Amino acid sequence: MTFPLDWLALGALSGHGVLMLVFTLVVFAAFVSDRLEIGTVCLAVLILLPALFFVFPMPGVEPYRFFGGFGHPALVAICSLMILGRSLLLTGALDPAARQLAWLVARAPWLALLLVLVGAAAMSGFVNDTPLVVLLIPLLTTALRRAGRAPAFMLMPMNHAVLIGGMSTTIGTSTNVIVVSLAAGLGVPAFGMFDFYPIVAVAALPALAYLWLVAPWLLRDVAPAQPVQAQPVFDAELRVLDGSPLDGATVRTALRRTGGRMPLRQIRRAEGTLAAPLPALVLRAGDRLVVRDTAEHLKEYEARLGAPLHDFDGAGSAPLDLVAAQLVVTPQSPLVGRTVRGERLQEKYQLTLIGLRRARDSDEAPPAMEHLADLRVEPGDVLLLQGHADAVRTLQSDGVALMLDERLALPRRRKSPLALLTLAGVVLAAGVGGVPIALAAMVGVLVLLVTRTLAWQEVGSSLSVNVVLLVAASLALGDALGVTGGTSAVARGLVAVVEGMPAAWALAALMGLMGLLTNFVSNNAAAAVGTPLAVEMARTLGVTPEPFVLAVLFGCNLSFVTPMAYQTNLLVMNVAGYAFRDFVRVGAPLFAMMWVALSVLLARHFGL
Repeated sequence: MTFPLDWLALGALSGHGVLMLVFTLVVFAAFVSDRLEIGTVCLAVLILLPALFFVFPMPGVEPYRFFGGFGHPALVAICSLMILGRSLLLTGALDPAARQLAWLVARAPWLALLLVLVGAAAMSGFVNDTPLVVLLIPLLTTALRRAGRAPAFMLMPMNHAVLIGGMSTTIGTSTNVIVVSLAAGLGVPAFGMFDFYPIVAVAALPALAYLWLVAPWLLRDVAPAQPVQAQPVFDAELRVLDGSPLDGATVRTALRRTGGRMPLRQIRRAEGTLAAPLPALVLRAGDRLVVRDTAEHLKEYEARLGAPLHDFDGAGSAPLDLVAAQLVVTPQSPLVGRTVRGERLQEKYQLTLIGLRRARDSDEAPPAMEHLADLRVEPGDVLLLQGHADAVRTLQSDGVALMLDERLALPRRRKSPLALLTLAGVVLAAGVGGVPIALAAMVGVLVLLVTRTLAWQEVGSSLSVNVVLLVAASLALGDALGVTGGTSAVARGLVAVVEGMPAAWALAALMGLMGLLTNFVSNNAAAAVGTPLAVEMARTLGVTPEPFVLAVLFGCNLSFVTPMAYQTNLLVMNVAGYAFRDFVRVGAPLFAMMWVALSVLLARHFGL
């Protein structure tokens, strides 16, 4: 069966190529409109591409080749990196650094953003972009959450700053290495590592200012990927142990250690209860600090103050099983009218009460009893229990209480050094050792699983279906444009358009074309098409090829406009909850700024 649109072919472009260009424009419009879920659009692409080539065959093109993105190294790398980032959160590995950054974000958010942008851009010239973003995402996410800000405020600006810095040296990105290598093979003099660093540095100044002052404003309405819901609060007690950091410290010191956020309600001592503790009051061993907060915050206070919520240290517990769970007491429960201590929950189930929320909520502090476990339980009360996951399930099956929500895995702080070392190894292997990022990241995931730093169920929860589909769909679309000649036809059209133009205008047109292509096909594919084209254009115009090669290198790094343009875009999209149109809204002006600035600077530097 022949393709019925041959009469629409433009010059040497086949009907299949024309159809793919039109199809790409329709897909882009669907992404930008946001009327359909991004996963739905991607699934449609993955279905329609094979269907079109099945109905209208093209010699040498197997329709099912467009499913190959599911096994592509880019998808393997992105999924593995999401899992590695998840391990840092589950182990609390970045909590100390995040607390310091959170302090700065809470008090001077714009200064914190500026420091992040400048630091990220500076480092990315020497460290491969992807490992650097992987390192920064969990750190910034944790700090922003602690400071009460959405990840959208900082993640996309940080990512784009990394992309800008990455184009400044020959080793900043794998794309740079490819362009420089291809150009050398075509007879272009070799570039030194810092030959074009000054050009990028000057162009980066207004771009970083835009990312600092304008981009966060454009992203102000972006909701988190997982909306923050109102979390229930529990009454709890933090115990001051003999010789602990709080023993002999003042109340003011304790509050300062929690960033001033701990809602201290009472201090209970053997001789009585202090209902309104003064900041200068000195704490001593045996004191119990009565607080009311969410489960997550209670565990944070416990870690920061070194004051346990209970007298059970979990020794011998399997680190992957330790959870905190919220369970509601039913009217039929044997606990009704009795106490947790009286029912011996700790002895029977190895579960410890660390918080209690009354069914009849009140702002009053709980009565001054010996312990929360000594309070009589009523129907509807919610217990916050800590212990093994299996024990929680057993308690529920015994009819003691019903679980209200998903269990909260507690930070495995004993595993945090291993999680950090694993990520450091991946970053060094990919950024310095030359190991493919997909392979390095997969090895890192295997290490985390073998050492039980992660469980298999957590691997699944680390991944995003939308990201997986978007990677597979973008790879399929780029492949379709390549095999049908759409990409090369656009390049040939550019040569025809710039013929007779001044060299500076041809240079700008080439960079713009590469920037356009790199937002829809892979950076490396655009580099492979653009580098020979750059050398040929320079020879046709009778000028030195170096600026045209750099135009390709810069253009292939202008990956700001779509999430599929670069794998780090997809990573921040998944974490911060950005939509496709957010990338267009922020990335399009940045693209234009960098395109104009780099074109002008290149032309002036080489006297075009």
